[in-house]
Amino acid sequence: MKKNIFRRGMSGLLAVLMTFTALMGIGTTTAFAASTAGETAESYSVGFPRDGDANLDYGGTWGHDELHYMNGWTSGEATWMTTLHTIGSFDGQACYCIEPGVPRLLGKTYSRHGEDYWKNYPSDCNSTIDADTIKTLLGRIMQYGYQGNLSTSWRSQNDADADKLAHMMATQALVWETVVGERDANFNHVDPGSADAVKSVYRTSHPLYSRFSAYYDSIEDSVQKHTIVPSFMARSTGKAQTVELNWDGSCYSATLTDTNGVLGNYRFSANQTGVSFSVQGNVLTISTQNAPTGTLRVTAEKEALRKGVVVWSDGHYGPDGTMQDVVTYSATVSDPVTAFLNLKVGYGSVKIIKTSEDGEVSGISFTVSGNGTEQTVTTNADGEMQLDDLRPGVYTVTEQSNDRYEPQEVRQVTVISGQVATVTFHNRLKRGSLEVVKTAEDGLNEGVKFHLTGTSLAGLSVDEYAVTGSNGKAVFSDVLIGTDYILSEVDTDIRYVVPEDQTTAVEWNTVTQAEVRNVLKKWSATVTKRDAETGLPQGDATLAGAVYGVYRGEKLVDTYTTDESGQFTTTDYVCGEDWTIRELSPKLEGFRADPEEKLGHLDHWKNGWVGQKPGDKITFEVDASCIAVQYRKTIRRPALRAQLVLDGDAAYPVLLDGNFDEDWGDCLYLQPILHHGEHRTHTVELTILPTDTPDATEFYLMALIVTG
Repeated sequence: MKKNIFRRGMSGLLAVLMTFTALMGIGTTTAFAASTAGETAESYSVGFPRDGDANLDYGGTWGHDELHYMNGWTSGEATWMTTLHTIGSFDGQACYCIEPGVPRLLGKTYSRHGEDYWKNYPSDCNSTIDADTIKTLLGRIMQYGYQGNLSTSWRSQNDADADKLAHMMATQALVWETVVGERDANFNHVDPGSADAVKSVYRTSHPLYSRFSAYYDSIEDSVQKHTIVPSFMARSTGKAQTVELNWDGSCYSATLTDTNGVLGNYRFSANQTGVSFSVQGNVLTISTQNAPTGTLRVTAEKEALRKGVVVWSDGHYGPDGTMQDVVTYSATVSDPVTAFLNLKVGYGSVKIIKTSEDGEVSGISFTVSGNGTEQTVTTNADGEMQLDDLRPGVYTVTEQSNDRYEPQEVRQVTVISGQVATVTFHNRLKRGSLEVVKTAEDGLNEGVKFHLTGTSLAGLSVDEYAVTGSNGKAVFSDVLIGTDYILSEVDTDIRYVVPEDQTTAVEWNTVTQAEVRNVLKKWSATVTKRDAETGLPQGDATLAGAVYGVYRGEKLVDTYTTDESGQFTTTDYVCGEDWTIRELSPKLEGFRADPEEKLGHLDHWKNGWVGQKPGDKITFEVDASCIAVQYRKTIRRPALRAQLVLDGDAAYPVLLDGNFDEDWGDCLYLQPILHHGEHRTHTVELTILPTDTPDATEFYLMALIVTG
């Protein structure tokens, strides 16, 4: 409810704003020229009376209350003025609102539509007539209504201006009546019941009401007479009555009286030769010397014209639309009025011919009904049957349902005296669609081929392929229905695990979805570190704490550290040719990592690296410009010594002597290696030097210190 109140309020506000701008003389342009398909334009509202009008009245005689029409339409909120509409400019071609109560937005453009606009007009907007009838009646209203441009210079004291205003007002009122459902197919007025009448949008106190009423009545009369046919005829062949031709001794004849009084406006013809027509006042006499073959159809025609209907729309229709749609007229188009009458003298037959996509045509049941007859018949082995001795007229033929075929539309057939009316039914097997939604772990889902195989419910083989598009969807369209189809991915890329086949169903008139996901092939590794000589740790050495890196190309992805058994197991990685596992700094060759954690800042000799014998080696790779090492000098002499080589430069080794010449205790010794050198990746290699003392104290490397 709040939404509708807002819309009506906005509609009224916009009408006032646009009228105000018009009163101020703003935004006028040249008259709107003939439009072309795909064109856009703005629509304008112009309020009357305007400054300088002798009948200017702000008390409401020109306006209306908030009115509520049939089928949910409204007038918008109450206003004191009469609002009319143009296209292209304020002084442009007259146009007529077809969405009463929907707001008109300033500065918004509309798209031009031809008469095909009405194909999509919502049926719930008018419960009285269909969209095609609305279109035709609007063209007739504009044929007899106001044609031309609106002018902001119109003043009601000027007789010519008042006449145009009243003419345009009457045209708009009849357009609204047609749109909301206050007019039937014959343009007769429909009682709105509890709803407000459209005509009340103009008060009887309106200064131009008498002129408006005169134009209203004139346009209404012209439109109604436009389609009146002789009383004994019908506008469609399906509703045409059948009259018996009687033999009077010299010819077959029938005499018919037109109570509508329009007989003289029509010319008559027949679908068979030798038929003559005589019009005397309101009496038509039809005669023929020879008995007609089957039903004789008489056609009455009257030449007539209407305006073509141009719709300017924002694409939203109905009382809840966003912008008020309007219509203008285009060139005059032919609008002939045709009426029909059937004459008969005998009986005819209906022949049913049955074909089927799967070749099954025998034993199919049909019901034939009409003209007091209802019979159920069955096709023979050739898929045919004929029902004879039927009165001329229209019959309905209905095929009995079958689960595997699409439902057949009910057919109508006209039986003509002395003739066989043939109607053909073709059974099409039920079909549906299967949409495969493809996803992949790496996001690549375009160009994947799928294969659908199996046997349909009709027993026919299905063997089809589909390929995913850029949206990752592959669609099998128009597939025979079935319950146990096999869906397979074809030529799965080597990088993926081949997905399992799926069993899927295809249902009639439905898009069934299936999901297939590609999972990348992955690898993992368990790495075991072994002593190069024995395969096992020697002495107090340990294989724990060695750090390894998993690389893709030259990019380090993850690091792992060996456990007490010298092992680690990686997580899963996507398969590829550029994976490597490398031992990271430090690289231990004889050295062992001391796994014990320090207990405090004075607890030095833990969590470092231990060299136990000559030849033990430890290698670091570091990014730095300054490098130093911390190692233990011990009073437990003799102790092992180590040689440090920077960046492989064995010509300039650095001696790291583990022997401390003092006796007060072990020393945490700092040895500079590189001072303000080149910042890059450097290799630091420590090797235990040979010794003549087999039980020399082990070499303890405390830390490698780098900065950068």
